[in-house]
Formats: sequence, structure tokens, C-alpha cells
Amino acid sequence: MQPDARDGREAEMTRRHHMLLGMIFMGVTLAGGPGVRPAWAQERSSPDVPGLLSHYFPDVPYLLIVITFIFFLCLLEGIALFVWDPNRVQRRRLQRRLKYLEGLEQKFSQESLLKADRLKDAPWLRTALKRVQRLEQLQDLLLQADVNWSLMTVLLVFLISGAVGLSLGFFSRGPLGALGGLVSGLYLPYRLLKFKRTRRIKKFEKQLPEALDLLARGLKAGHAFSSGLQIVGGEMPNPIGMEFFKTFKEYNHGMDMNNALINLCNRVELRELRFFTTAVMIQRETGGNLVEILEKISGLIRERFKLRNQIKALTAEGRLSGVILVLMPPVLFLVMMRINPEYTMLLVNHPLGRMMAMTALILQGLGMLAIRKIVNIKV
Repeated sequence: MQPDARDGREAEMTRRHHMLLGMIFMGVTLAGGPGVRPAWAQERSSPDVPGLLSHYFPDVPYLLIVITFIFFLCLLEGIALFVWDPNRVQRRRLQRRLKYLEGLEQKFSQESLLKADRLKDAPWLRTALKRVQRLEQLQDLLLQADVNWSLMTVLLVFLISGAVGLSLGFFSRGPLGALGGLVSGLYLPYRLLKFKRTRRIKKFEKQLPEALDLLARGLKAGHAFSSGLQIVGGEMPNPIGMEFFKTFKEYNHGMDMNNALINLCNRVELRELRFFTTAVMIQRETGGNLVEILEKISGLIRERFKLRNQIKALTAEGRLSGVILVLMPPVLFLVMMRINPEYTMLLVNHPLGRMMAMTALILQGLGMLAIRKIVNIKV
């Protein structure tokens, strides 16, 4: 760290320290100002501090009040120094970065590139995996969601979740509830995996333009494309840093670059990433200015982000109207149940009321799908 930077940070800390003390003493001064003076002190020109303390704290010793004030003053001082310390934030950032790089090297060592056969203890599962396409899709989902569990473990989780949902539904609602609980129990882990994959892909998509710019700058500086992948893996945070570093490791240990890029696309299902890998493959076969190609792809992705945000802002009113229209009927039903239960229960007990309620629910669902179709504009 340069001396000028250190002196500037110390000066900033001193300024904030003095500002905090000034605010504390200003608050003390205003607390004892003429606008809030007690009746016993209005005849005096300036109330003394012991008299003021004895008025507000008649049963507390004066020395204890002073010690308590000094204690809380020092406590505020320590909290301010801890929160406003700029070196603390930089140290934590540096420690996180070093820990990430160390874990990156340990996770993707040479031995980790050897594909472990996790189904060697269950040959029947390997056979079922080859026959049932759904299990193969589930294994791809685990890979894309970056879940390090084996397929056997995930199927066991599905089984336990389904059994719990089946038991709760049966004891609460009978056979029909058991069926609903089983479906819900099996769907919940699958939905969690899809949510984790979607969140990871969105984060990867936001990091991709910056990663392409970093890769282009590395190529401009004279690095090879594989070295650029290593730079991105070392400089960028997860998930894009991990995926690019994994691609570099695969290429560094003998895999063809095209196959390594295809594996990257299989791990991350993203259209913009396929643009990048296709451009690199074509450039490796036909030649061309790869730096210019990467810069254009990065600019294209940023423009798509900008257009998507503009569309999101323009359709905000329609989306809010859709949410209000969808939530209004059940909210009104609950309000009417609170006000007049007998009148509302006609929709449940009377045959005509049940038919009307089912028709309303179907129309409500169709309206929700129509509004979603209108405001969900693909970019």
C-alpha cells in the first residue's frame, strides 16, 4: 500500500471520528437547550449539569451516570471505528479472493478431471439410466445446477420427500390428500433443483459480458486463448470463473478445445454462451479477428440486457394489473367469509354455487395465462 493512500485513509478515519464526536456532543447540547429546559431551571441563566442529572435521574448516583455515559460513548466510538474502517473491507475482500483461488485449485486438480463412476455400486441404476430418458435429464439437471450429489442420493431424497408428503396428506385429508401430498413431495425437490439452475444461469449471464471483455483484453496483450480462459477463471467470481477454469483444465489435460467448449455449453444452457463457443470454433477453423468477435458479442449481450430492462419497465403496469386481478377474487372471498360466512358458503354448499365457483376459477386461470402471454415478451 502506498504511503499517500494510507495517509488519505487515516485522514478520512479522523474526519469521520471527529464528525461522530461532534454529533454526540451536539445531541447532548440540544438535549439541554432552552427549548426543553425543565421548570425548575427556567429562572436560572444556565442550568448546571449535576442539577439536570439529578432532575431526570433522582435515584441514580451521579458517578454511575458519568461512568455509563463514558461506557456508551466508547462503545459508539468502537462501533464507528469498526464499521468505517476502509482497510477492514479490503482485507475481507482479499481473504475471500485468496480462499476462492485456493479452493479453485483444489477442486479442479488433475485427479478431479477423471470422471468418477458413481454408479459402480448400483449396476441396475446404470441400466435404468440408459433406458429411462427422464433419469438422464435429471442427471443433466444436477450438472447444470452445480449439485455434487450422486443420482442415487437425489433419487433417495425424492423418495423421502414423496413419502413425507404422502403421509401428511393421508393423515390430514385422506386418500385424495395422500395423492396430492405425494405429487407435491415429488415435485418440490425437482422445483428446487430447477430454481437453483435458473439462478445460476442468470448470474452467469450477467457476468458473461465482463468475462468476454477480460478475455479480449488478454488476447490483445498477447496471451493465447487457453491462457485467457485461465485468466477469466482466476479473476472472475463464481459461477463463470469456475466454469471457465474447468474448461481450461480440461483443455490443459489433453481434451480438444472444441470438446471442452461443448462441455461448457452442456453445463450452462445459455444462448449467449452458445454464440461465444460457436464463434470461437468457427474462428479456429477459418481464422479471423477473435478480439473483434468477442467485443461484438459482449456489446450484443449488453444491448440485449438494456432492451430487456426497457421492456420490463414498459410492461410493469400490465404485470401489476395482472397481479391485482389475480389476487382480488380470493382476497374478496376471504373478506366476505369474515363479514358474512353464511352468504359466502353458498359458493361451497349449493350445487349452483359450486358450478359458479369452478367456472370463475377456470376463467381466472385463462385470464392469468392471457395476461402472462401479453406481458412476457421474448428478447
